[in-house]
Amino acid sequence: MIWDFQDTLSRRLLLWSALSIVAGAVLLLAGSDFWRGFGLQAAVWGAIDAAIALFGQRSAVKRRAKGPFTAEARAAEAAKLRRLLWINTGLDVLYVAGGLVLVYTLGARDPFAAGNGWGIVLQGGFLFVFDLLHALAVPCRERALPVADLFSRPEHAAFHLDGRPGALRSEASPGDTPAALLVHGFGGTPAEMRGLAEALHREGWTVQAILLPGFGADIATLTERRHEEWQDAVAAAAQELREAGHRPLLLAGYSMGATLTLALAGQVRPDGVIALAPFYWSEKPWTRIVEFFVRPFLPIGFRPLRKADFGDPKLREGIARFVPGVNLDDPATQAAMRDFRLPLGLIDQVRMLSRRMWAVLPQINLPVLLVQGVHDSVVRVPQTRRLLERFPNAVQYVEVESEHDLTLSENPAWPQVEAAVVAFARRLSEGEA
Repeated sequence: MIWDFQDTLSRRLLLWSALSIVAGAVLLLAGSDFWRGFGLQAAVWGAIDAAIALFGQRSAVKRRAKGPFTAEARAAEAAKLRRLLWINTGLDVLYVAGGLVLVYTLGARDPFAAGNGWGIVLQGGFLFVFDLLHALAVPCRERALPVADLFSRPEHAAFHLDGRPGALRSEASPGDTPAALLVHGFGGTPAEMRGLAEALHREGWTVQAILLPGFGADIATLTERRHEEWQDAVAAAAQELREAGHRPLLLAGYSMGATLTLALAGQVRPDGVIALAPFYWSEKPWTRIVEFFVRPFLPIGFRPLRKADFGDPKLREGIARFVPGVNLDDPATQAAMRDFRLPLGLIDQVRMLSRRMWAVLPQINLPVLLVQGVHDSVVRVPQTRRLLERFPNAVQYVEVESEHDLTLSENPAWPQVEAAVVAFARRLSEGEA
C-alpha cells in the first residue's frame, strides 16, 4: 500500500497548497503591508507545494506501473519515502528558524518583511507537522490474505475449449469457428465462468476464459494493479482469437468483467457483447470536486472484515463463494482477514474503468445482450437501466430472479441466464443478432 500512501500524502499536500494559493491571492489584493507579505509567502509556498505534490503523484503512478513488486521491494520503497520525509522534517525546522530571524531583524522595522517572516514560519511549521506525522505513519510490511494457495488450484486457471468448425453455420470454412472470450469479475477467476463456457462450447464455440492480472494465484499483487493492465489483457486475448481466424468473435463478461468488455468494445470491435450484471461506479458531475476536499482526510484503505462475525452463515457462504476452500475456523486466517486493508487506490482503478466504459457506451454500435438480476445488491436494477439509456441502439435486455451470482450453475436463475446467452450466440453466429 506504499503507492496509495504516497498518493494520499500528495493529495493532502495539494489541498494545503490550493488553500494557501487562494488565501495568498486574497491577502495580496486586499491586505495591508503586513498581510501582503504574509500572503506573498502563502502564494509562493503554495505554488511550490503544488508542484511537489503533483510530482509525487506522477512519480507514484510511474513507480507503481513498474510492478508488481516483491514484499522486500515494497519495504525498500517505504524506507526510501520515510527517509525523505525525515530529511524534510529537519529542513522544515530550518525554514521556521529562518522565518523567525526575518521577523526579528528586518521585520522589526518593516511590516512587509514581518509579514513575510511570519508567513515562512506558518508554512514551515505546517510542513514540519505534516512531514513528521507522515514519516511516522509510512506503512510497514503488509499482511497478505492466506488465499494464494487456494487460488493456485487448477479450476482457477485460464482455460481454452476448442470448438467445432462450421458447427453453427451451413456455410463455413474449415477454420471458421466462432469464438467467445470470457472475462471474470472482480475478485473472481475463470472458475466462475466455467458454466457459461461449457454452454457455449456445447453449441460449437471455441471458448477462451482468461485470468486477469492480479487475480487467482497472483492475488497478492492485486493492490498494485492498474485498470490498463486488465484492459490490455482482454485486448490481447481478443487479438489472438482474431488472428487465429475465429469468426464471429463474442466478448462476454461478468460484473467488472462485463465493464471491461463494454469499455473495450470500440477498440476490440467484436461481433457481439454479453454483459452480465455490469458493475460500474455511478458518479455525479460534482463528485471530483467533493473528492478533492474530502479524500485527503480519508485513510489510505479500509478493513471490510474488521468486525466480521465468522460464525455468521451468510458471511461464511459469501466468503466461500469468493475463496472456495478457505478455513474460516483457523484463528490465523481470521486475524489476517480482519487485518486486510482494501486500499482506496484499488477502488480508484475500478472507478477509472467505469468512467471509460461510461464514455464509450454511446459509440457501441453492435449487438449487445445485457442480463441483470432483479435482486442484485451489488449492481442494482436502476443502475443497469440507466446504462441502457447510454447505448445508441436498442439492447437486448433480460432480467432474471437472481442476486449478483448470475454465472453460478447452482443459482435457480441459471437456466434462464444460460438460455438467453445461448440464444444470443446462435443469432450472432447466424448473422441475425
